[in-house]
Amino acid sequence: MRSNRIAGYYAVDAVPGFLGRASDLTRTHLPELTGLRGVAILIVVIGHLLQRVERFYGREALNVIETSLLGILATPFSGCRLLFCITGFTLILYIEKEAKNHSKIDDFNLLKNRLTRLWPPYFIVLFATFAVISITGYRPAGSYQFYGAPESLFLSFVTSALYVHDLAFDSFPRLFPPGWFLEVHFQFLIIGPALWRWYRRASERNGRVVTSLLFLTTTVLVAILAETYGSRGIRYSLLAFLPYFAIGALMAEFTASSRGRAVDLAPAMKWPVGSLGVLALILLGTPCGPIWWQLPAQLAAIAAIMLACLTGQSGFRRAMSNRALARIGTASFSIYLVHLQLLQITMPIVINHYRHLPFLALVLLCAIVGLALVLTLSLGFYWLVERPCVALSLGSKRWPGKTTRFS
Repeated sequence: MRSNRIAGYYAVDAVPGFLGRASDLTRTHLPELTGLRGVAILIVVIGHLLQRVERFYGREALNVIETSLLGILATPFSGCRLLFCITGFTLILYIEKEAKNHSKIDDFNLLKNRLTRLWPPYFIVLFATFAVISITGYRPAGSYQFYGAPESLFLSFVTSALYVHDLAFDSFPRLFPPGWFLEVHFQFLIIGPALWRWYRRASERNGRVVTSLLFLTTTVLVAILAETYGSRGIRYSLLAFLPYFAIGALMAEFTASSRGRAVDLAPAMKWPVGSLGVLALILLGTPCGPIWWQLPAQLAAIAAIMLACLTGQSGFRRAMSNRALARIGTASFSIYLVHLQLLQITMPIVINHYRHLPFLALVLLCAIVGLALVLTLSLGFYWLVERPCVALSLGSKRWPGKTTRFS
């Protein structure tokens, strides 16, 4: 009996997202959305990997073409923006489903469940990093954020664990710079449900089309003001990234409605629309012009990706439901937590040993080694650390089998 329960816990089919087929929008878990999360986290990992190649190889040793290529492709923020959209999408599906089943959403319980799942793995990474640095005196090379505010590493650790480092010190968390992304997620979990309740009430009075346009336009204007006039902490807060959550929420409503089905793209169009959307999002990942046009262009690219991925049937949608891609998407949070530390340690070693190779060959080697290590170790972290937290957040009293978690 115990062996069967353990097998049910660790088996591939115990994890949602490995179905290898598209689903319907009546469920809060969508395999194709898990695959899209896999695409997003790969953009993040590859972006950070290329940034470290540039830093440890030396920008001065690169020619103009190599520098431009890295500048275009090293865009981890593009993956983060897509992940924000997916969070907005899934949160709204969850809220709508709970509203139908229970008529009232318990915001505190929602926040508690998410923190039960997300905070322990994050704290483990933070504490382990803090302990290693404090005991060994290790100082990461090429990590600009580690030498930011505050001077006290312990204070940085505490504020990072409370999700307030960026707001408190106008700087990325020293021990885990990608923690800014988790802080923005935390802010959205507090504010998002209230915003959506306002949207639903307003749409009943003014119509959904008018309210959607007003809602999205307002978030874009707030983001532009935050980016233009806000402090550094404000520029990395929910105010600056709310449009990406909003476009996800509106796409969730749109794709589930009769209007979404009415404007469904032809299957043959979804591959170019979805692929070009991903490419455009990557190319728009670094500042390349005024924010007043770059931000709407990013939102349009994300909307194209979601439309191709979640309406009707197509090869693009089935590709997002691929089992291998879903494995990566399911473990995306664990990948996010461990990838930067691994790249920070391994990339200097690879580059120093193989610097004699042609630059593009060196980049390819770094990508192979880096991705292999990140995926292998982060999947282990998922099974041993994150997955038990998933079970805890669901209130499971036993080894979980198949779940339909909100993520």
